Amino acid sequence: MSCRFDVVTERTGLNSVKWDMAPKAYGCDDLIPMWVADMDFPPPDAVVEAVTKRAQLNFYGYEHLPESYVDSFCRWVEDRHHWAISRDWVTHSPGVVAGLSFAVQAFTRPGDQIVIQPPVYHPFFSVVERNNRVLVENELVVENGQYQIDFGHLEEAFAAGARAMIFCSPHNPVGRVWAKEELEQLAELVCRYDVLVLADEIWSDLTLPGHEHLSLAALGEDIASRCITFMAPSKTFNVAGFHLSNLVIPSQELRETYCQFLQRLSWGLTNTFAVQGAQAAYLYGAEWLDELRGYLKGNVEYTMGELAKRIPRIKVIPPEGTYLLWLDCRELPIPPAELNSFLAKEAGVALNDGKMFGKNGLGFQRMNIACPRQTIEKALQRMEEALKGQQA
Repeated sequence: MSCRFDVVTERTGLNSVKWDMAPKAYGCDDLIPMWVADMDFPPPDAVVEAVTKRAQLNFYGYEHLPESYVDSFCRWVEDRHHWAISRDWVTHSPGVVAGLSFAVQAFTRPGDQIVIQPPVYHPFFSVVERNNRVLVENELVVENGQYQIDFGHLEEAFAAGARAMIFCSPHNPVGRVWAKEELEQLAELVCRYDVLVLADEIWSDLTLPGHEHLSLAALGEDIASRCITFMAPSKTFNVAGFHLSNLVIPSQELRETYCQFLQRLSWGLTNTFAVQGAQAAYLYGAEWLDELRGYLKGNVEYTMGELAKRIPRIKVIPPEGTYLLWLDCRELPIPPAELNSFLAKEAGVALNDGKMFGKNGLGFQRMNIACPRQTIEKALQRMEEALKGQQA
């Protein structure tokens, strides 16, 4: 049975980074873009209706973040993630990456050590290094067929003086939805060594059916006092262009420090259309999201099944969240440094090169499967045909 997510929508000509910038980024045309992490699905109808209605009011002056928006976000978090947050804890930023950069500048000093966990979302590297902080890599390890946190090494990093940690939960690109036991172990270390956690939870709503996200800060007051949690409607409802993200900061001291930093930047007002659209998403987008999650689960299963038949040398650990597949291509007869270019120029499929997520991503590719299933089918056919002549 067909559904709304089976419909192919034309996205070229809309200044889309994913679609319109792909030819320049990869040096070739006729590409199926499966790189930038946004979806090829329109947002919920309620979002479009809210933005359209607001546009028709004819006035677009300065606006503040209304209490109704904050209330809608707080209810969403409690309903979806069983975390009761106070309205007073919520502030905002023009995006999670921007918010992370603000926080790094507000709470650490040049030369401070900040931990990240590669292979991980590539802007984490630049957020640390461009702000003249010292990058500490606590690499994830594969044990029992799944990516895990190396807690022994992490404790060494904390004991050596790491001031903060950027924690990706659920994890991009490996797709882990961290279990409560793992979060509790992390929280114990964070509290013991008094580390600040910048928790990127932008993927929190996009767990696959059968998996449930738990916020690190929801575990108790001690860990909450050391956490700044970043959430957003952008991934959930495919509205990254809104440039609106939510920060949950239970600690009054941390919250005041962050808000004072924003004042020094002379930043604080919000985008008129983003607020209206995001509020509509939080109020009326639950049914759409549940349908989407089911469709994404089907896409994951389809893609993994087809890869096993068509290109069995590509291995995939089943993700628990996100709409990203972390493809282990190390058995392919193409040098890892050349694979991303080969897939683009010979197969016409644009993926993210694994090495951009850290040195332990060499030999991997990240595939975005948030698209109609027929797009995936076409991409896999192209990849299979291009690789046939390369098989040893």
